[in-house]
Amino acid sequence: MKHLVLHDNTKRHVDGFLTNPSHALLLIGSNGIGKTSLAEAIVAEALGVELEKLPAHPYFRTIRADKDKDSVSIDAIRELQRFLQLKTLGARPLRRAIIIERAETMTTEAQNAYLKLLEEPPADTLMVLAADNQRGLLPTILSRAQLIAIHPPEEVKLKEHFVATSNKDTAAINQAYLLSAGLPGLMHALLDGDDTHPLVQGVATAKEVLQKTTFERLALVENLSKQKNETKYMLDALQHIAQTMLENAATKSDEAQLKRWHRILKSASSAKNALAVNANTKLVLDNLMLGI
Repeated sequence: MKHLVLHDNTKRHVDGFLTNPSHALLLIGSNGIGKTSLAEAIVAEALGVELEKLPAHPYFRTIRADKDKDSVSIDAIRELQRFLQLKTLGARPLRRAIIIERAETMTTEAQNAYLKLLEEPPADTLMVLAADNQRGLLPTILSRAQLIAIHPPEEVKLKEHFVATSNKDTAAINQAYLLSAGLPGLMHALLDGDDTHPLVQGVATAKEVLQKTTFERLALVENLSKQKNETKYMLDALQHIAQTMLENAATKSDEAQLKRWHRILKSASSAKNALAVNANTKLVLDNLMLGI
């Protein structure tokens, strides 16, 4: 865990879990907070392998959402069922592990199939689910997994971590903190220039939107409305940026900036809520661009 920076409460719960692990763990935290990195660190320690060697471990699998459908399918869980039927070798109590990223996107069929695994888990297997929230998961799944909420680390501790572990200067670290709203996973991706992290492109689009005039923003709507995942990540990034800037403005008692960032935060949150109930994407984005 030395390579990770964790909130004290999160670290205490993780240490407690590793001392006496159950067979199912659910990590809940904001998109970009570093759930996958933490899940991999927990799995590596539970299996007794070096983190760098975890991807090549024969008894480890990661299940991810299908990019086209943006969900974890029943086929992915069926493949997981076949993987868990294989025999494992070794003397450790836990010899196999799986991670399900964005577990809340599992389809109802997938969740029902996965529930059967939770009801009769293989004795040698650790199953870790990572989710942005609990809302998309069946209560029966929630009741069978130990839950750890991941809280953002304190600002000072987070910045000190990246000063010590990255080759970036203080200005770059401060900017990454601002753009990530203190989410370690996103902050790491921004500092590393990791374009594969979905929120990194969202941050780039959010910055572009904030820098343009109203007319220029409206011109972006047609293209954005065809890219629902990218739009979601852009709205996440807008919320992160607005929340951080709102806190900065409050600290400085800057009333004009308080009003501006409160308006942007409200517009981004409203747009995100509207899209969650399948509102017309183009209309939602038009309202967003006019509102910010």
